[in-house]
Order: sequence, then structure tokens, then C-alpha cells
Amino acid sequence: MSTGQPTPGTAHAAVPGVARWAELAAEVIRSAASAPVAGDAAAVCALLVLDPLHHRDVVAVVGAILAAGQQHPDAEVTANTWRAHVPGWVAPPVIGATVKRLVAHGILRPTGRWVPAEHTTTGRNGGKPQPVYTLDLSDVQEPGAA
Repeated sequence: MSTGQPTPGTAHAAVPGVARWAELAAEVIRSAASAPVAGDAAAVCALLVLDPLHHRDVVAVVGAILAAGQQHPDAEVTANTWRAHVPGWVAPPVIGATVKRLVAHGILRPTGRWVPAEHTTTGRNGGKPQPVYTLDLSDVQEPGAA
């Protein structure tokens, strides 16, 4: 895991075409699984992400985040940017658990900035602050690389 600051545009250098996003998602999930687990909440998140019953949901969430990151010139993402890419069948707890694992590994790096939530499904979180992340895939092995 790198400890440096996010590099603008990192996602674009590492994200292959859409056809290979599932492979990249698998690599991101493997990388996130190696992040340390400290505390009960982190342990529950790790279990949700690694549970084979949630694999399809986790791949969908990672794919949504990758898609959102590719659309931003500095690979910045928020729940606002990836929400439209997440299929409706994804279990909501898996979204938060996946994001927490990606943050723990440094694949999502908080920028220190916050934006208001928009377009939530239930409307309960509308306007609440949410963090802005930079997508950093520099430590994720390109699918098919040795």
C-alpha cells in the first residue's frame, strides 16, 4: 500500500477499457481484502466484502466507482458520482462496506473535502455531507500482468 498523496489522473492511467472492468474489479477486491482490519465495524465490512454471497454486489460497486473515476479528470469520486452506476439490486450495506475496504487499502483516498449528497434513493441522506475521494489504482496490479 502506498503512503504518498493521491496522484491526479491515477485512475486513467490504470483503468483498462470497459470490457476489462470486471477483471480490474477482481484485482481491486483482492487488494482491498489485504488491508488491515481494526475494530468490529471494519471486521464486519471485511466479512461482507469477502462473503461469496455478496461477490456480484461488490463487483458492481467497484465497477461503479471505477466508471465514476474514469469520468473525472482528476479521478475524484463521491457517492454522488458513482450512485447512478450502482445497479438497484445491490444490497445497500455492501456499498458502504466496499467503500470502507477501498479506503482502508488506500484505493479511495479522502481529499479532505466534502459535498452535499444528491439524488438519494430514499431521500434520507439528501444534503448530508459526504467525502470526496481520489481513486488511486497505483497499487492495483493490471489484470493479466505478471
